[in-house]
This record gives sequence, structure tokens and C-alpha cells, in this order.
Amino acid sequence: MAHISGIEAAASRIVDVTVKTPLHTAARGNVLFKREDLQAGGSFKMRGAANKLLAGDESASRNGVVTVSSGNTGRALCALRAKFPVPVHVFVLDQCEAAKVGDLRRAGAAVHMAGPSFFAASVRAREFARAHGMLFCSSSADWEFLYGVATIGLELHQARPDLEVIYVPMGGGGLAAALGTFYAELRGTGRPRIIGVQASRSRPIYEHFHHGRILSTPRATAAACLDGEPETGAIILEIGRKVLTDVVVVTDDDILEAVADLARAGVLVEPGAAAGYAAYLRHAEPVDVAGVILTGAAITLGSARSCPRGRAAGDNASASSGGLPRG
Repeated sequence: MAHISGIEAAASRIVDVTVKTPLHTAARGNVLFKREDLQAGGSFKMRGAANKLLAGDESASRNGVVTVSSGNTGRALCALRAKFPVPVHVFVLDQCEAAKVGDLRRAGAAVHMAGPSFFAASVRAREFARAHGMLFCSSSADWEFLYGVATIGLELHQARPDLEVIYVPMGGGGLAAALGTFYAELRGTGRPRIIGVQASRSRPIYEHFHHGRILSTPRATAAACLDGEPETGAIILEIGRKVLTDVVVVTDDDILEAVADLARAGVLVEPGAAAGYAAYLRHAEPVDVAGVILTGAAITLGSARSCPRGRAAGDNASASSGGLPRG
């Protein structure tokens, strides 16, 4: 139960800098959306980044914080600068979109182009952090970050212990590892199946789960935040088969259809955030009471919300009654 203790401690630690996001019903199907697109900073990464900064080495974090990010982890750390005014260094892949690089810089991050792969970028970022005495913040290879993310599981279980299955988008695999760990340690009932979802063109965790090794080279997809191989030391590769029920893939067309379906309900998310819903539409059994994590909003850093000082006005909206709001 050590992981549960870490998750509960994280929930207490980050309560003043994150939002308890609502759970909304869908227009079709027996599915509930956990609205992490409404999280402070624009994505679920805010939970992990906040816990890492609050639980991390204070002397190192004063010098600065370093991460590897395709956007959302860097966005979260920049949003947290209102409370933690420290330098933020974000290592991005050479092929990172110019718009994302510009957004990170406008938010105050120092952006480092760090090679063609997350593996190469994470090596360079860790070396930079060590050389400058800074705190390294990994969204997929650090338990303190994952404990913050796993507070999503606490909220889901408190609101809907009857969930039978949860669909979780997977890029680096941190969210799936966090939720899988939380539910694996629950005693008694209320342990849904956890289904990780990858894009079919970039599926290293799917291959590792089903075949024990990565077989193909990841290619670009419609969901940039799901592209690429896992970061060095990604926890999901160690524990995936223990805490996940399955890992499935969805096509770019599946993802874009899910994005469009959500947009018709007034919910605008980035393509990667809709991968879980895409898997629900393709794979769910009609009788399942399903949860889907909407991981991030379709916003730029310039319009991202900064970290709130208290609980969100929508804090009481975490009950699943009511449909998706429009607009």
C-alpha cells in the first residue's frame, strides 16, 4: 500500500494549485469523461508537475527545473511559475512544431532543441540538470510525478466506484502507469479494467505489452503528443503488464473522428487527448460503464490558465450527473 500513501500525500500536497476536474456524461454511449482538459495549465500534467515541485529537492528546484516535453509538461511547469518563480528549461525534439516552441518561450521557458528522439532528449536533459544543480522533472519515469497524476484515480473512485473500464491515452505512458498503480492497490471492489491506448503509427508501449519488446520505429501521427518512443526509464515498461488489463491501438482516422464528435458537443481537445474516446467508440462493450480521460485542451500556452490559488468554482461538478457543457 506504499503507493496509495504516496498518492494520498500528493492529493493533500497539490490541493491548492490544481483543480478537482468534473466528470461529465457523453451525448451517446454509457461513458463518463474525466475533464482534465479543464485542469489548470491545460492538462493532467499539472498534477504531476505540482507534486514534483512540492515534494522535490528544494535547493535544486530553486536553481531551476528541467523537463523533456512535447508541450504539456512544459506548459504545466510554466503555469506553476506563479507559485514557484524558478527558471524552467524545456528540452524538445528537433521536429517539435514551431508554434509549440514559440508558446513555451512566450510562457517564460528556456527551450532547448535536443535531438530526434525522446531517448536522446531525456539523456541531454538529465545531464543538463545534473551539471547545473537543477531539479529534473520526468512525466513518465518519476514516481513523485506519477503520484500527482494518480490523484485522478482517487477522484474517479470517490465519484464513481462502479466504473468497469477506463480508457487512457498513452504517449510516454505516465498517466496509464499512475492510474493502473492506483487501482491495482485498491482492496475489495471498484477495480475497473485499465486499457491503455496508443496511436497505430506510434505504438511502442503496445508492442512492449504484447510482445515484450519494441518491434517498430514510431512514426508521426495525427496526435503529436502520442508520438515517439518512451523516455529513458519509463515506469510503464516495468509495470505495464502488472497494472494494465490491455493496450490497444487506434488509427489517425479514429482519433480525428473522436475529436470531431467531442467538438460537436462543444468540447475542444487536442487529438491525443481524444485517443481514449476513440478507443471507447471502437472497442467498448455496450454494457460497460466506461470512463475516458480527456487529457488536455486544444489551447496554446498564451491562453493557458495559470495555477489557481484555491479550489475551482467547478469543484462540486465532479458528480457524473449532467451532460457535456457546450461552449
